[in-house]
Amino acid sequence: MKNVCVRMMMCLLIVVMCSGEGIAKEPLRPMTIQLSWVTNVEFAGILLAKERGWYEDAGIDLTIRGWEAGLDPVEEVVAGKAQIGVDEGADIIKAGSEGKKIRAVAAQFQKSPFCLISKKKLGIETPAHLKGKMVGVKHPPTILMTKIILASAGLKYDDITPVKIGWSTQSLLEDKVDVYTGYMNNEPLVMKEKGYEISVIPAFKHGYDFYSGVCFVTETMIRKQPDLIRKFLEATLRGWKESFKDPAGTAKLIVEKYYPEGSVSQQTESLKVFKFLARLGEGRKRIGWMEEEYWAKGIDILHKFRQTDRKIPVADVFTLKFLEDIYFGKKK
Repeated sequence: MKNVCVRMMMCLLIVVMCSGEGIAKEPLRPMTIQLSWVTNVEFAGILLAKERGWYEDAGIDLTIRGWEAGLDPVEEVVAGKAQIGVDEGADIIKAGSEGKKIRAVAAQFQKSPFCLISKKKLGIETPAHLKGKMVGVKHPPTILMTKIILASAGLKYDDITPVKIGWSTQSLLEDKVDVYTGYMNNEPLVMKEKGYEISVIPAFKHGYDFYSGVCFVTETMIRKQPDLIRKFLEATLRGWKESFKDPAGTAKLIVEKYYPEGSVSQQTESLKVFKFLARLGEGRKRIGWMEEEYWAKGIDILHKFRQTDRKIPVADVFTLKFLEDIYFGKKK
């Protein structure tokens, strides 16, 4: 009888343990991600994964930090204020050329949303049409983008009249400039909503060969916490796949929770643009994928346009270790 009671108590204990009662869960590991812009659908995969609890399921307590004026995602990660950052491919290459020990681990978008925008009535449809035009530029990245697009048509920066502008399209609407440097997912959509007919010259079609929305970490983290990086990327890639299935629903969620000043309709269309950019090239098969040849193009471009003083090895810029593990089960 005593043995029967002992066995019954053991079975009861096992049932309780299996049901999760009495088991101390593993504490979530804190992680901060520094974004390169405000929290909107540009980071839909990350935000949706956060809302669905997929990071927590992976054992991660993720803090998402939006961009603020004067903040540099690379510097935040290098300084240890964030463990993962999101930035443009060109910025990752520049940082590497300056000796910063970071590596790209996934490219959320295969192509950049950078573009040139003009009123359709001006007939500026190709890079060759830029000659002699007033082009509004905001900061160094837009100047570089403009130079690259001009070069694709055999033109130089001296062939246009650059005009320093702010972040509003008002200068274009008031005809103070002929061309506005912007993003395919933003200004063209806003202007169309306002009833303007516009022309768009996508930078990626004219030599601007850089990944966008690149997730990166320090080399130290790659050595010491590879499992944490892989789990973060698994949840993030899952978030992107789900967000692309329902752009309208995802946009509504993000506007309500993270971007109240945004328009659900504009954010829905914006997410469709990001879906297009994410599924070009090899990325059409595997979201987040990166190619050595494409990174090499970017390295060459920055050196050609004197943005870097040396060409760094492609292997110093990115690693496929985690994407290969996630997509193919390869572990190196």
